[in-house]
Amino acid sequence: MPPDPDPGLIQPKTGGVTKLQSYVITVFAAIACYNAIELVTMCLTTFKRHRGCYFWSLLIASLGITPLVVGWIFFIFYFGLSRYISASIIMPSWYCVVAGHSLVLWSRLHLMIQTPKVLRAILILIVVDSVCLFIPATVLFYGTLIQDDGFRTSTRFSLAYNKMERIQLVVFCLQELLISGIYIFETVKLLRLRPDPMHQRILTQLITINIVIMILDVAVVAIQFAGYIAIQMTFKPLAYSIKLKLEYAVLNQLIRISEGPSSSDLEQASSCSREHHTMPSYWSSSGRNGTVDSGVEEFSVDTMSTVISPPQPVAR
Repeated sequence: MPPDPDPGLIQPKTGGVTKLQSYVITVFAAIACYNAIELVTMCLTTFKRHRGCYFWSLLIASLGITPLVVGWIFFIFYFGLSRYISASIIMPSWYCVVAGHSLVLWSRLHLMIQTPKVLRAILILIVVDSVCLFIPATVLFYGTLIQDDGFRTSTRFSLAYNKMERIQLVVFCLQELLISGIYIFETVKLLRLRPDPMHQRILTQLITINIVIMILDVAVVAIQFAGYIAIQMTFKPLAYSIKLKLEYAVLNQLIRISEGPSSSDLEQASSCSREHHTMPSYWSSSGRNGTVDSGVEEFSVDTMSTVISPPQPVAR
């Protein structure tokens, strides 16, 4: 294997990775690639109509994981491939995964929040963060590849990029924590409106899944600040692949809500009062008729209707 020309971007102190770290990196990369293949397959087979922000953000984020992993493997282990090629693989994939996942969280937030101003503000936040963080990080990343003046120039860029990397990790983590936190807050409010067991079970599962997603966000930042930069490079795509797989668990629960209670659920809820069988305001017509309320029409057209077949009209 040719000597590694890295000026210290991967490991500022050692300029490389240890044997144990290389094993960990390989395992993380293999699992992430496997998850990515499964995610793309699930996305193309689960959705009956391939349209809508939820579908496309899920698909693009899933497609970005494999090239992101491959790019970092080439960059970390340096198989003689030009670092510019590795960087050109990494950067677009990184955009797709990070921004795509934020758009996934934003897309399903439509089912919990019916305030257009809040949804618009979160979307603007995602766009502004992406522009303000992706552009400088990309410039600094390519700057680390400059090989002149005895690596002095690239070393300065490496130091700047390591600081920028921490900043963008924290900001994107806070952004996803904010979206997940709003989702959990609205779900808890809904739990108070739906005290019957069948909806409590579904909404509790949604809260648990979002908490796991938040823990993975914090774990990525913690590994970076612990100094394991090379490990963080491959753990990040692994974490995103797990978060995207959890999205399908969320989607299954949302479909159950939109389709209404099953017969077993009705038996469990038989002791509840009749008023509890009425859905909240923005899910009011989804229970018995199997249709989605017009209050979530924007999201249901883009998301739920792409997964489940349109229900037959029911005479009233």
